[in-house]
Amino acid sequence: MAFHRIFVIDFAGLGLGEAPDANRFQSVGADTLGHVAVSCTDKLNLPTLQRLGLGNIRVDHPLPGVEPVDHPAGFFGRLHVQAQGNRRATGLREMWDYPGTNRTETVFATLPAAGYAVTLAGPFLSYLQTQSAAQRFQLGSNQDAFRILYDQLNQNASGLTYVMLPDFRFAGEQRDAEGFASALMSADNYLAQVQHDLNANDLLLITATHADDPASETTPTREYLPLIAYSPSRPSVHALGIRRTLADVGATVLENFGLAGHAAGHSFLNEITQ
Repeated sequence: MAFHRIFVIDFAGLGLGEAPDANRFQSVGADTLGHVAVSCTDKLNLPTLQRLGLGNIRVDHPLPGVEPVDHPAGFFGRLHVQAQGNRRATGLREMWDYPGTNRTETVFATLPAAGYAVTLAGPFLSYLQTQSAAQRFQLGSNQDAFRILYDQLNQNASGLTYVMLPDFRFAGEQRDAEGFASALMSADNYLAQVQHDLNANDLLLITATHADDPASETTPTREYLPLIAYSPSRPSVHALGIRRTLADVGATVLENFGLAGHAAGHSFLNEITQ
């Protein structure tokens, strides 16, 4: 395997601008990150995400506080939700589910069956709660999420840790752009410690399973979603482009652990290991 451990942080609610099919979901003009940056009383300050390449994802539309950098530390790209629905669980399922022989299977069950540890942490969502093969934690804040993530970084078991940050959804639903900005800057600070604590053969994936633009009447909003991949052992990075489905994340995880035949999407593992 290329990476001993994979850590996925779901910035659930962080959109990067309207998707091509935004008109079908009352999301024309949606741009979570853009509207949050504009509404921020003080300049949006996201040094960790900026270094990792968040600003490079939207180099054609730079934002104060998250401008592109010349040499990002991470691989960067955008995800497009392929599913026809737009519920909050839609993207979550698309990222981790795949068609099995007789039924829909999940990455969260396939990995433990192959002997790999899986840890899930997030707010109460029935989809996560039913993944009985995994170690599960229910949490209510981004601070709780990072605390669990720090604990997992101290474990040595080979496998996957998936953590969903809940504060962005709350801010989006309440149309609280300032609260969203505050949560982003706090998460960016926690993220710096995560990056520091990674081992050389670890992979960090930063993404989102849905968008919640606080400036929109619609929730959730149909937007492009971020994708950043970082490993201390991969200093040469480049763009990952626009991925046609969130399932590419699950496919990458499965391929890393020798289970590529199960995937629904297209893995980008080779793109970050060559």
